[in-house]
Amino acid sequence: MKSIGTQTLQTDRLILRRFMESDAEAMFQNWASSAENLTYVTWDPHSDVEVTRNSIHNWVASYANPNYYKWAICLKEKPEQVIGDISIVAMDENDSSCEIGYVLGKAYWGRGIMTEALKTVLDFCFTQAGFQKVRARYASLNPVSGRVMEKAGMSYLKTITNGVERKGYLADLIYYQISRED
Repeated sequence: MKSIGTQTLQTDRLILRRFMESDAEAMFQNWASSAENLTYVTWDPHSDVEVTRNSIHNWVASYANPNYYKWAICLKEKPEQVIGDISIVAMDENDSSCEIGYVLGKAYWGRGIMTEALKTVLDFCFTQAGFQKVRARYASLNPVSGRVMEKAGMSYLKTITNGVERKGYLADLIYYQISRED
């Protein structure tokens, strides 16, 4: 694994870049304030834009760490407006693996945007950062997230029955994985 930090990545439609303090309002409006948008993530909706601003401030400071990987997802036609995020949420140096998590504003669901972002970050993980395996997981109540993983080339790994309990629900935790050889 190489410690190269968050690099700007591009696809046909997207720019994946580092968060900036100026992203707070768009992040708050597009997903951070929405309970529906955040049903299956580990954190609760932000009560006001200052909470979002503080989160981004901490992320920006974390970019100094070369093992910190967090991208703001932006459409190329509006690179200043963040619509989601994708990040490496855990790393295991013993087997050169990592886990990816993501969230996308509801207004952008159903367009293949997250699949495009995930494919790009997977490519980065293997070709630039030197990971050997990448995992992702989702709550069984959110099968659309599993479809994103499948469309990005990931394969089913395992299910942990009743593996997640939060926000008033109990669900299985389903893991997908892809290796460098895949």
